Order: sequence, then structure tokens, then C-alpha cells
Amino acid sequence: MTVPRPGARHRRDAAWLVFTSLSFFILLLPISSYVAALPYIKLEWDLNNTQAALVYSASLAGFVVSALLLMPLTDRVGARRILIGSALLSAVAHLLFPLFASSGVGGAVVRLGAGVGFMGVYTPGLRIIAERFPGVGRGAAMGLFVTAQYAAHGSSLAITGALMSYVGWREAYLTMSIAAVFAVPAIYLLLRSHPDVSNGQSSGKLNLRVLRNPPVRFFILGYSLHALHLHAVRAWLPGFLLVVLAAGGGENPSAKAATVAGLAMLIGSAGPVAGGFLSGRFGRPDSATAILALGGACAFLVGWTADLPWALIVALATVYGWAVSADSAIYQTGVTEASPHPELGSSMAMASSLGVLGGIVGPIIFGATLDLAPEQQQWGLSFSTLGLVALAAILAMLRLRKLF
Repeated sequence: MTVPRPGARHRRDAAWLVFTSLSFFILLLPISSYVAALPYIKLEWDLNNTQAALVYSASLAGFVVSALLLMPLTDRVGARRILIGSALLSAVAHLLFPLFASSGVGGAVVRLGAGVGFMGVYTPGLRIIAERFPGVGRGAAMGLFVTAQYAAHGSSLAITGALMSYVGWREAYLTMSIAAVFAVPAIYLLLRSHPDVSNGQSSGKLNLRVLRNPPVRFFILGYSLHALHLHAVRAWLPGFLLVVLAAGGGENPSAKAATVAGLAMLIGSAGPVAGGFLSGRFGRPDSATAILALGGACAFLVGWTADLPWALIVALATVYGWAVSADSAIYQTGVTEASPHPELGSSMAMASSLGVLGGIVGPIIFGATLDLAPEQQQWGLSFSTLGLVALAAILAMLRLRKLF
């Protein structure tokens, strides 16, 4: 048998990573269609801001369910089969939303299923990449996969917004969902030869003892605060841009706001691969601290800029989109490095579930602040709460720096 040369193996693994990340990107094309369509859905279903945020966060609750039930199983059976089944669930759930959802309760149920499918692809995908790319290149490899997720969020917002200029929100959402279906066979073909790296001694159940590992705890805390900030921005930045556009007049501001927010997040989606590279060079805690400082500064500023020129607001939103995404791969990579391999599934499950708990409450806190704050200050105060979250995450990273 001919053994491939290291250079050939490296090129093959790099090509596999690119195509796997691209397939993941296509699978997630409908992931932000709900946010893009939110102004229309709120009117059609008679939802206030808090209720709309609860429907959004239902998918994040699905993330937690998936992480707690599916990720520990990867220690016993490997990640490949769980990932493929979850990809199918994600595609089906997104098809069901525009076809059948007609109320906040029904929409939340379908989004719960979509969330289970997403996390069942995302976290096992990170594990497979960690297995395939050991050593110094792991941060950049995981960063590229995470970047595909962020690019999908931005593209989903932008494309759905553009489609809504011509068709209704259900037709726009359905178009994105049909495109996602084509990713499922591609994912199967890319993973069918990947060996399931499993531990036959594992029970396949969640092992809470992984939280006794201090670096793992602090990486998880950082990820949770990151997720709170990120998902609040994803859910509500388009709404802020809509308010700015509506105040200036013009046709179809809802579609335009979704498109502009999506483009800002899409440009910022290069953040995770950049963050992964920087953390490999300068260390995980120091790189996360610098990125958190930039994101916190943007949070304290952006909500008070409604009266500034539109181009300046978009520029700040683009920098903000980069900053809230760039540190994501740092925490995920740190968990894989700080965890012994037999406990990796449980460690990643705890990171995903506890991390996403922050993501669940972030949009709800932001929406509740909008409902309760004085009208002239509601956006400034809501975004400023996210700046406080960034400060708390910086303190966690400074503590981690002494441990890792």
C-alpha cells in the first residue's frame, strides 16, 4: 500500500476542511431568516418584543437539549453519525417554519427542533476537526469552520432581506430552506469515510466532573458571556437599523435593514478564523481579552448613534459584527486543549449547553430592556448592557490567564 506523503495529506485535509465548511454554510442559510422577517412576523402574529425574543431563543433552548443529550454520546459512538442525523433534522425543521408556523407557540416549537439540529452539527463538527487537525493548526482549522457559521448568519440575513423586497417573508424563508436541503447529501459524502473516534468505556452520559478542571470552567464562562452578547446582537441589530432607516424615510425599510445588518455580519464573519490565528500566536486568554475590549467599546457606542450619518452607523455595525464573532473559536479550541480526550465529549457538551444558556437570555434581556426603557434611551441602554457583559468576560479571561 502506498503511504501518502505528508504534503499530499495536508492538502487533502485542507480541501476536506474547505468543502465541509462550505456544506455547513449552505445548511445554515435559513438560520437568520426569522430575524430578517421579524418585523413582518411580529405584526402577523401580534408579538411584543419580549415574545419575539422568546421565539428566537427557542432555537437556543434546542442547542442546550442537543448539547446535553447528543454531545456526550460522541465519546461512546463517535461524532459522525450524530452529525449527519442532525443535519437532516435541521433542514426539515427550517422547511416546516415557513410552511406551517402561524403563532408564537408553533414557531417556537419548530425553532426548538432547528436548534437541536444545528447544535448536533456544529459541536460534533468541531470535535471531528479537532481530531483531524492536532497541534498548532487546530485553532485556525476550527476557526474556519466557525467562520462558516458566522458567514451563514450574515448571508441569511442579507439574502432573506433582499428576497423580501420581491416576495413575502414565507416565500423568502422557504427559498433559503430549500437551498439548505442540498447540503445534507454533501455532508454525508464528506463524512462517510471519517473514522468514528470513540471510547468504548464511556457510558455516553454527561460527566459533570469535567467542571472540576479550572481552565475548562473559565473557557466555558467566557463562551457563555460571548454567546449572550453575540445572540443579542444577532437578534436586535437589524431592529436598531430598521428604526434608523424608518426615521429617515424610504421604501421597505425592514428588508433594507435586514440586508444591511446581514452584510455587516457577513463582513465580520472573518472574525473567528482571525481570532483562531491570533490566539495561536498570542495565546487564548490574551487574544480573547483584546477582542472583548473592542466588542465592549462598540456596544457602549452603537445604541447612541441613531442621529449620526448612515455610513458611520454601518461602519460601526461592521466593526461590531467582527468583534462579537472573532473570539468564538478561541473558547472552543481552549476547551479541546484543556480537556483529556476521554472527557472531551462531556467538556464540549458543557461548553455548548452552559454557553448557549447565555445566548438564550441575551436576546430576552435586550428585548425586555427595549420594552421597559424610556423611548429616547431604549437602544442606547440595551446595547450598553452588552458592554457590561463584555467587561465581565474580560475579568474572566484575566483570571484564566493565570491558569492556562
